[in-house]
Amino acid sequence: MRKVFSSQRLENVEAVAQLLREAGIEVKIEHGRSYRGHRRGNFSYDSRKAPKDIPAVWIVRAEDQPRGRQILRELGLLESSRDELPSYLPTASRGDESGKARPAFGKRLKLGLLALIAVVIGLAVLQTRKSPEAAAPAAPTIATRPAPPPVEAITDVQVFRIDVPAALAARLAGQVLQQRKPALACLTVDGHDPKPGVLEAMTVPPRTRVLAASACAGKDGLAIAVHDYMTDGSGSGEVSLDVAGQQAQMLAVERTGTRWNILGKAQGAR
Repeated sequence: MRKVFSSQRLENVEAVAQLLREAGIEVKIEHGRSYRGHRRGNFSYDSRKAPKDIPAVWIVRAEDQPRGRQILRELGLLESSRDELPSYLPTASRGDESGKARPAFGKRLKLGLLALIAVVIGLAVLQTRKSPEAAAPAAPTIATRPAPPPVEAITDVQVFRIDVPAALAARLAGQVLQQRKPALACLTVDGHDPKPGVLEAMTVPPRTRVLAASACAGKDGLAIAVHDYMTDGSGSGEVSLDVAGQQAQMLAVERTGTRWNILGKAQGAR
C-alpha cells in the first residue's frame, strides 16, 4: 500500500477516497472516523497542534497506484512527481521544520494583534466625531413581483409505429368475423402469422375457423390483415385494417385498461 493523500479535515480524506473508489481503485482510510462516526475532537489547522494520526488515503493494490496518483494529479490534489515530497520523511526533519516555523508564526501573531488594536482605536475615534443628527430614513423599498416562470415551449407530439398489440389485433379481427361470419378466415398481423395468443383471445362465431395466413395456402378463406399501429405512447392511436372484398381502413383506437375500443375512422382517412 502507499499513501497518496492526507488532510487535517477528515471530510476531505473521505471525499478523495470516494473519488478513487468510483474509479474502481481499492483504497483504505487511515485514522478515519470512530465507531460512532463523529469528527475527531482534536481537529485543528494549526500545524503546531496537528495530531500525529492525520487522516490519510492509502491505495491498497500496487497496480492501481499510478492510475490513482494520475487522477489526483489531474484534479490538482497531488503535486507533480518532480516536486512531490515523499510521504516517509524522518520524524526529526519534520520536527526541525516545525521548530523553525514557530518564530515566524509568533511574529505574524503579534503583527495581527497590533493591526486589530489599531482598527479598534480608529473606530472609536470615528464614533466620537460622528454627527449626533439622526441618519435620514432609508427610502422605502418597492416590492417587486417575482418574475413569472418561463413558459415551456409546446412541441409536436411524436408518433411512432410499433407492433400491433395482440389484444388489439384480436379485437379487430373478432369484429370482422362477427360481421362477415365466414367459414374460414386467414389472419396476418404486421405481415406475419399472428402469435398464438391472438387466436386464443379472438371471439369466433360458431362454424367459423380462423387460421394463420401461412396455413391457408390453397384454401378459400376470408383474408384479414391488421398492421401499422401508430401511437404516441398514450394508449391511443391509429391502425390499418384490410379485409378481402372491402376498402382498406384506417381506424382510431383507444385502450381502456385491458380492453381496446374502436372509435371509428381516423381523422384524415378516406
